[in-house]
Amino acid sequence: MLHHTIPHHLISLQQLDLRQQPDLRQQLDLRQQLQQSRFYPSKQPTHKIRDIIRSKFDAPYVSWKKVPKEVREMWFREFEKEFCWLPQHNDKIRKNFEKRGSTRMRDMFTDIRKHGKRPLWIGEDIWAELNTAWGSEEYIRRRDQNRQNRASDVGGLGSSLHTGGSVPYTEHMCRLKETLGREPTPVELNSRTHKRQEDQQWIDERARKAHEKYTRLRETHVVAGEGSSGGSVEFSEYRIWSQAVGGKQHGRVYGLAQQISALQAELEQVRKSKADWQAQLQAQVQMQMLMQEQQNQLLDEMRRMREQMSGKETAPAEEESTNSE
Repeated sequence: MLHHTIPHHLISLQQLDLRQQPDLRQQLDLRQQLQQSRFYPSKQPTHKIRDIIRSKFDAPYVSWKKVPKEVREMWFREFEKEFCWLPQHNDKIRKNFEKRGSTRMRDMFTDIRKHGKRPLWIGEDIWAELNTAWGSEEYIRRRDQNRQNRASDVGGLGSSLHTGGSVPYTEHMCRLKETLGREPTPVELNSRTHKRQEDQQWIDERARKAHEKYTRLRETHVVAGEGSSGGSVEFSEYRIWSQAVGGKQHGRVYGLAQQISALQAELEQVRKSKADWQAQLQAQVQMQMLMQEQQNQLLDEMRRMREQMSGKETAPAEEESTNSE
């Protein structure tokens, strides 16, 4: 089975003291984990990032990339006031903060432009400058290009939509895992995030076509007897799904980004464990060889000592025999 959790713990400082109380530890375990490129559970850290953006938005930043590096650094310092983590997780936490911040700001601005009303956390002067930027030819051109890219027909599967809302894919995966009692397959996750709850109809043609093609390919693989061993079934599911959706497009596999990352992480962990085991075995062999060499040296030394002692005992006896003659 694949395990999607990488234990980079992110702990709320508000709950830090509670962890020292055994009777409350189970009830108030608010540990956060980093799952590949997402916080899980995501609500508390992403809400904190949203609050930081709102409280520190003091210039017309049209996107996360337009926020100066020193400002993002200051925002991250604010994030550190709310959470703590082990030093070895700094790089991953910071990288995830940047990614979540970019996504959060984009979604916030999308909602703002949709309603066309200035929120209280944006000053009037900044609001005017933002509207000027959003109305510029360059911004409109980039926006239309991004829309076209999202609506492009990739591999004959049509445009890509989903019904997951703001809930991260990792959250859907964990919910499905609890329901199924095992890791969800790509096709199960695709159905969860691309079917309407009210009528179970596909949200777009791409999801429907991907499901149908996957089903046909899987039947072909089953008939051929592939993936029959327990250890390879799950990997076969990922491989078939990747084949059904046309493999990687722009460096990603449709509907499989998080799973592929988890699979790669697990394979890397397996390789690392194997390397560690080999290194440990080699060290043990070397230690045994060294001990054997030391033992041989000790035996040689004892043999020389016996020979020397035997020689000393023989010499007086020969001398006594000579004198008697």
